[in-house]
Amino acid sequence: MPVLPGTASTDYERYLRTDELLSLQKPPEARSHPDELMFQVVHQASELILKGTANELDRARESISAGDYTRAVKLMDRAFRLFDRAIDLLNVLETLTPYEYHVIRAGLGHGSGLDSPGFLSLLHLAPRLGEAFFHQLDRAGITAEELYRRSGEFLSLHEVAEKLLDFDERMQLFRFHHMKLAHRIIGGDVLGTTGRPVDILRQRQEHVLYRELWEVRNEITARVNAETHMKGQGHGREEGSRA
Repeated sequence: MPVLPGTASTDYERYLRTDELLSLQKPPEARSHPDELMFQVVHQASELILKGTANELDRARESISAGDYTRAVKLMDRAFRLFDRAIDLLNVLETLTPYEYHVIRAGLGHGSGLDSPGFLSLLHLAPRLGEAFFHQLDRAGITAEELYRRSGEFLSLHEVAEKLLDFDERMQLFRFHHMKLAHRIIGGDVLGTTGRPVDILRQRQEHVLYRELWEVRNEITARVNAETHMKGQGHGREEGSRA
């Protein structure tokens, strides 16, 4: 016998409010195409997943501010496991053909993936997450380069820095997959549902969240090259440097 309030026949259904949740998709007679249920389910599931991702990252931000780096790393790892599922779901949308999509698209109005509240919440949270980290870096009295050079002394904070880059990479990956999905379905030289060029996706994909943590790699490589008299950068050497 169910003990939770509600009308569903089991507590599982009442707790998850499955009656409401499963009624949020169009019924068969209202769908413009048989693939529209998949289209709605993927987007609705993505929004739920991104909501969960943002919640865990905000908790991680609070932990960073409190100096609890171990918990912050755990929460960020959990957030990334969620985020990865949202990225995976973009692959499901790639099973649509252009003509199938355009039938569904007629009912989207001005809807665009660029307006995803879940993804926008991550964009709004990202700077606050970075601020919490860099505040702790300042409190420790070290630069990003020193954090990496002295990672043994500041191991927990160093782990947080690496998790921020993991987050940054996933944001870029999500944008990249979205861009390629748009190219695959509607083409790369046409206007999207909002009238904005698909090229906007390409431009946004090039944006990074934590530029200082990316640029410190250049600083580290330049320092190592100077100390070891390496002429090249990165993985190789300049032409003519070989004996």
